[in-house]
Amino acid sequence: MKTLSVGKKGFLPSEVIEAEIDIDVKPIMNVLIILIPFLVSVAVYTNLAVIDMSLPPNVTTAAAQGAANEKPKVKITVLVAQSFCAITLGDALLDSIPRAGDDYPYDTLAARLLVRRAAADVKDEVIVAPRDGIHFKYVVRIMDACKKTGFDKVSLASATESPAGGR
Repeated sequence: MKTLSVGKKGFLPSEVIEAEIDIDVKPIMNVLIILIPFLVSVAVYTNLAVIDMSLPPNVTTAAAQGAANEKPKVKITVLVAQSFCAITLGDALLDSIPRAGDDYPYDTLAARLLVRRAAADVKDEVIVAPRDGIHFKYVVRIMDACKKTGFDKVSLASATESPAGGR
């Protein structure tokens, strides 16, 4: 036969637990009152760092067979190299803008993009293709210049130094 041990003051263990439990939620509530406004204020600033962009679509054999009769539309591409920016339409080089000092001439690029946009088949899409070694801040500023020019869709691609060698 089992016997229960009796705790302080003659209470059974279950009665002692029930009698001594007193939850104080004031510290947790104080922490939440401080944390919630902080988290809400941080959430507003994270929206400023978002860049809406799209990657070029993959061309698969199924997509190529379905669109065999359609001629692909050529888009304007902005090639970003260490010493210049180039605006191309397909294989044709439209403009080459040399780098001015430590930064790219974003206003000149935007003005030339505006002129070239009128002659392009696809007027709302542009592809920004930076070469290896280009700092991301320059790529973002060029993407901003494209957005200011009126291109709604800015895609990002890579431009290698020598396409045949894969470098």
